[in-house]
Parts: sequence; structure tokens; C-alpha cells
Amino acid sequence: MRLSLLILCLLGRFTALADLPVPPQVLDPLTAAEAWNVIRLSTTNVARLLKEERLQEVPAQVSLCSPALRLLARASTAPEHRQLIDQNTALAFRLVNDIAQAGTARIPASTAAGFARLQAILDELKPAFDPAEVTAEIHVCPQHPERLSTKSDAPCPLCNSPLRVRRIPYTDVNPAPLTPLTRLNLESEVELTKGVETRLRVRLQTLTGQPLASNQLVPLHGAPVRFLLVDQTLQDFHLLTPTGTDQPGIFEFAFTPAAAGPYRLWAEIAPAETALPEYPAADLGGEFKIVSRSTRDFLDVVSTTVGGFRFDLTFTGGNGGSPPLRQVSLMRIHVSDSSGQLVTRLEPLMQAFAHLTGFYDDGKTVLRVHPVGGDILREDLRGGPWLAFKIYPPQPGYLRLFCQLRVDGRVITAPLGIHLTR
Repeated sequence: MRLSLLILCLLGRFTALADLPVPPQVLDPLTAAEAWNVIRLSTTNVARLLKEERLQEVPAQVSLCSPALRLLARASTAPEHRQLIDQNTALAFRLVNDIAQAGTARIPASTAAGFARLQAILDELKPAFDPAEVTAEIHVCPQHPERLSTKSDAPCPLCNSPLRVRRIPYTDVNPAPLTPLTRLNLESEVELTKGVETRLRVRLQTLTGQPLASNQLVPLHGAPVRFLLVDQTLQDFHLLTPTGTDQPGIFEFAFTPAAAGPYRLWAEIAPAETALPEYPAADLGGEFKIVSRSTRDFLDVVSTTVGGFRFDLTFTGGNGGSPPLRQVSLMRIHVSDSSGQLVTRLEPLMQAFAHLTGFYDDGKTVLRVHPVGGDILREDLRGGPWLAFKIYPPQPGYLRLFCQLRVDGRVITAPLGIHLTR
């Protein structure tokens, strides 16, 4: 009992620190099939985090196993399996605790050794359960994620929608698929004229050429598809929500370029197969080439004033105040008005009090960051003056950041920028 209480405390603490978006019932499995599904997804994610050396995030993931282990420990089973279940679930609880502590302390060898031992204990536990329960996939309704089923062809009893395979994100800070599944193509060549609205029609497909309809995508902040646009000097940025068409995979939107191009267009989508964001890209108005440092100096910009509002960017730790590479760290943006007064009336914008989009100077790498605390689902809520973000810079280089928020009904876009060093 004491160990269970300790695990519960650790689970609450680490999950809060990580702010990990966890699907419903992951923390409260009701069947052995649900419990084994959580354990399989969680341990797969821990293996990914260890491979990427993201030790700080291991505690939140491995702790998801604890409620599942509690259910397995109480499971009704044949008498000959009782001792095996009691021993191995107790050992697994202790190992979850050890792994979480080692990950928090950033001790790679201890974290990896504890995880290898946990995997061995779980393998020994599996024969005490029905193989169908151990390997079960759990399917959920996109609109009613509390509705679960082990049957892929069982529609949601509330809305009759087809179910999707349940996934647990391995991180909420700069996640990436091991292998991208999507691509983006323009339906026709586009000519850009500075200051003139341009309408675009684009096609989203799988790598095998199948169209990607909205219902095949997991919504991110309230929309299945958004588009990011930036010119090659990293000065003119647009974040757009398109309209769908009667053709699957075809989306339309318009923007007014501040330059004649070229621009790079990224789609922000999360295929239901992985539930991880992907950013397939295409170029507009010619070949997109980042302007070299020899012709343009990219400057650090940690304070700027736009539209009568001042934005101040700060970091915790790192080299010279900038965030450390390949580690999750905290950064904050402080918003005040022209008189120096704190701004506490930030309005929800696409289910967040701010959207932070970063483009590296390689022209290929995109970071999308949102304030900690999860989606804002009520339009009457207000935020500010501090906005806290978790950031995981994957590589050195110059990172142009665009912070977007809404105040008094106006959308403000503030450009910032930092150099990231090893």
C-alpha cells in the first residue's frame, strides 16, 4: 500500500511537470486489455525517449504504467498465476519508481538499466493473462474519446463515428514521427505579387498518393489542418486555417504576401495513424532559399514592441540565457502595453492564449510551441501577462520566433529571434 501511494504521488507530480496530454482512461483503465495497452504504449514511448536522450520526460511516461499495474495486480486469474502476478506487479511498481527518479536526476545508465529490468519483469508477467488482452489495441471515438472498444469495426454508440486506434504521445514538446507519412503539393503554379491577395489550392496526400481527408487527421488546437507560411528572409509570417472542399485532401486559403517571394508553405497535420504532428512543405513563387548570413544578419531579438504591446522573452538556464540544446527547458514571454501596464486580457486564439512558431535558418526545421496548461476551451477566459512555454531545440542555429496572440479582438504577431549554440 505504501508503495502504491508513493507511485500515485510520483505520477501526479511528474505528469504535472510534463504537462503531457493523456487520452481519457489512460490513468483509469477498467479492463486488463486497457491496462496492457497503456503499458505497451507507455513503454514504447519510454524507449523512444531514451533513444533521443530525453531523460527529463521519461518519468511522466513511465509513471503512466502505475494505474495499469494496479489493475493487473487486482485481476482475477487462475490460482497458479497468483504468486507470479503479486511478485511481478510489486517489482514493476518499484522499477517505475526507480526509473522515474533516475530520469529526474538525468542518470542515463541507471534509467536505461531500470527500464531494461522493467521490460523483463513485464515479459514474465504476460503468460498469466490471456494473450488477446496482452496484445489488444484500444479504439476510441474522435468526438467522444471516453468511449473505448477493443473492436476496430465497432462505431461510437453516441455518434456512430468510426473509431481510431488509441495513441499516447511520447512527448508534447517538439514531437516528430520516425517516418513521415504525408506530403503536400500545390494544385497549380502560383505567382506572388507583393501586397496582392493570393488564393491557394493545395493537396494533402499520403506518401502512396492517397488523399488525406480531414477525418483522417487528429485535430490540433481545434483544427485538423493549418498552414504556416514564411518568406526566405524569415520576416513575413502567416498562420492560416484553410477551408475544405468537396474533394478529399484538397484545401483552399488566401494570404497577402509582404514580399514577391519565394515563400515556403508548411501544412501542420497529425495523421490518425500516429497522432504526431507532421510538416510537409512546398515552395511558392520560386525556390525557397534562406538568405545567407553574408547578405543579411540575423539578430537576437528578445524584446520587441508591436501594435502598442511589448513582448519580452526570457529563458531559464542554458548558455548565455538561451535554452540548452536537446533538453526540455522553460521560456517565458511577458506582455505589457505602451504605458508599461501588465496585460491580463489575452483572449483565446485557436484554443490557446498564444501560438509560438519557430523557423530555423536551415529553412527546413519548424517548431510549434504553445503555453503550458493545455487547450483553452472557453472563450470567456483571459490570460497574461506571463506566458510560459516548454521548448526542446533539436539543433544549433538561428531560430526566428513569431508569437501570435489576440488582445481586444486584434491578432498581434510579434517577431523574436535567438541564436542557439552547442
